[in-house]
Formats: sequence, structure tokens, C-alpha cells
Amino acid sequence: MRQTLEMAHWEFWQNLKNKLFIVVTFISPLIMLGIVGIVFLVQSASQRNELTIALIDGVGINKELNSRLSGSFYRVQVVSEPETMIVQKLQKGEFDGLLILESTFFETMRARYIPKSRSFFQSAIKSDASLIAAPRSITDALSQITLAHGLQNAGLTSQEIARLAAGVQIDVSSSSGALQEQASSGITLAIAFVIIILLQMITANSQTLILTSVMREKRNRVVEILLSSISANALMSGKILGLGALAFLQALIWASVGLIVIFIGGPFVGLPTGVIGAAIVPFLAWDKILLYLIYFVMGYFLLAAMCAAVSATTSDDPASASQLNMALIFLPPILPLLLFTLVLEKPDHIALKLISFFPPATPGMMILRTAVGSVSWWEISLSLLLLAVSTWGMLRLAGKIFRIGILIYGKSASLRELWRWARS
Repeated sequence: MRQTLEMAHWEFWQNLKNKLFIVVTFISPLIMLGIVGIVFLVQSASQRNELTIALIDGVGINKELNSRLSGSFYRVQVVSEPETMIVQKLQKGEFDGLLILESTFFETMRARYIPKSRSFFQSAIKSDASLIAAPRSITDALSQITLAHGLQNAGLTSQEIARLAAGVQIDVSSSSGALQEQASSGITLAIAFVIIILLQMITANSQTLILTSVMREKRNRVVEILLSSISANALMSGKILGLGALAFLQALIWASVGLIVIFIGGPFVGLPTGVIGAAIVPFLAWDKILLYLIYFVMGYFLLAAMCAAVSATTSDDPASASQLNMALIFLPPILPLLLFTLVLEKPDHIALKLISFFPPATPGMMILRTAVGSVSWWEISLSLLLLAVSTWGMLRLAGKIFRIGILIYGKSASLRELWRWARS
């Protein structure tokens, strides 16, 4: 144990000063935030607050129509030019549509609408009904106007018409306990997603460090002398433990920077972060959050041990090892996210229970299932036991493979050789 801790200490401080770690931890998030900020500013600048619809008004309802469109993205502008000239302006982009109301509108209750012309690529990208149909807001506003006009002709007063036009309102009430439970469930599910995604990101970033470190040890002939004084299991366990501590430090830095950005930058974009934070804290399910952190730590060490084992089996070609590691990191652990809809509808489905006991997918699946609903204690206990045993076994396997694989250069181990190494 002492050798493992000494190796972990050395690995932690050695990689902490690595330029790659500094770039990934500090510079990469800043670049990502900068890109997101630029995209947000460009989209905000190009976004129009309202869409202008040209109106040929044959019945004189433009003021009432604009009044009923208040609160929507549309407004109408009365035009007096012939329809052909308005269509030409429409094609030039001066208007977003043309609405034509004939003098017989109230009798026929029919209007014509000409949408703004779009290119073939715009139509292919956004092939929905709004490109060929009148906006729903305008259709509803015209329906309300015709209804009010018909009721007025029937002899109803303006107050009665307004009361009927308001329709029926249903007040939904719920007990305070149910509201608290819903709020707690929503917050817990959001935290579960953050932890799963953070596990993916941290493991992906650590993969490069693990791969580089293991291959460096394989190429370094001094390690053969080192193995005479320290066991391969202690070497690999210390390496993974040290890099794991480095990964958790990275996660802590990211979380701290993210919270600082949110709480300091939030008020500048109109987000009441202080009020939101004060409202969220009472609904946090601390027992589940502690369980998620346990799954997070154990899941990371399992995936890190798998990366180390794969790196020790390959040749000096880092590309092949990186591809295998990426398959191990992203395919099994991301399976719970791909099945999120099923988890949301049926968290106790037999297939989800079986996946919960498949160690590479255990952390993500159990985190999602416990966030969505209640999971029996024996399932949690069994999954944690399997995860712990798998992590311990993978660490020992990585040590065995590394001990023998370090003597092999220029080729990757075959499956038969791996099986023989594992049994030795």
C-alpha cells in the first residue's frame, strides 16, 4: 500500500506540471466558452423581435388585428399597392408574408396568405408546415375577430362578447408536498445528467494522460529496474490513483469556474442566479447526490483501469490504443443516455436492471434510475459490490498485462496471449 501511495504521489505531481494538463484544464474551457459566447451574440444580433406581415385590408380591421397580435412575434402593416407589387417586395425580403382580406371576409370567413419565398436549401433544412401555411397566431386572431363580429351582430354587448371570448379557465392546484417532490425530482435528474457527462469528459481527458504514461513506461527501459523494487500491481494502481486524483482536481476546478461564471455573469444577462440558487438548495436530495459521487468515483477508476489495461496490450503505436480506449470509454458508459426515454418511462424494466449490473454501464444507469424513481436497496448494494470487484479485478489485470507486456516491443498482444497473461 505504501508503494502504491508513493507512486500515486509521484504521478500526481509529475502530471500536474504537464503542459497538456494545463491546456486541457484551463485553456480549453476558455476557448469553448468563447466560442459559445460568440455564437450566442451572433444569434442574438441576427434575431428579429417581430415579423412584419403586409396586409391588404378590405374590411378595416388592421388596428384590431394588431391589438390581438400583441404578445406574439407578428404585426401587420397595411399596404395600398397592388398585390403584384407587394409580392415583389415580399420576394426581396421587405415583408415576411402577405395577408389579403377581401371586402366579403366576414361573409366568407376566408382569407389569402402568401408566405415569404425561400430558397431550396432553406426549405430542405426547415421543411415544416409554417412555410406553406399562415402563422397560427394570425389565424387565431382572425378567428377571434370574426367570432366577436358575429356575436355583436347577434345583439350581444361588448362586455358579454369579451367574457365569451375569454373562454373557460381551469385552475390547477396541487399540494405543497407534491410540488416539493416534483421540484426535488427535477433538480436531482439535472444533477444526475451533469455527473454522467462530467464522468465522460473527465475520463476522456484522462485517457490521453494514461495512454501517454503507460506507453512511456513501456518504452523506458528503466522501468524494468523499477519493477525489481515495486510490484506491477502497485505501479499500475499508483499510476491510476495519481491520475485519478488529478482528474478529480480538474473536475473541481471546472465546477468552481462554472459556478463563478454562472453566479457572476448571470445577472449581466438578466438571470437571477442568487434567487435561483437559494430556491434550489432546499430541494437538493443530499443522500442521492452522495450516492452519485460514489458511483462517479468508482466508475472513473474502473474506466481508467480499463484504459490502462488496453494501453499495456498495444504496441508503441498510440493511434491504435487511443481508438480502443475511446471505444471502451464512450460506448458502454454512454448506453444509459441512449436509453434515457425508456429509463424515464419504465425505470424498473428488466433490460435496464440487467444493464445496471454490467460494470462499465453501471454508474450511468444506476444514477439515472435512482434519479427518476426509487430503486431497491439490494440493487444498489449489488451494483456497488460488482463495481468494486470489477475495479479491483481490472487493476490487478492491468498490472499483470503491464508486467509481461512491457517486455514486448513492436507488436500488440493477441487475445490468446492476453488470456495466458491473465491466468499467469
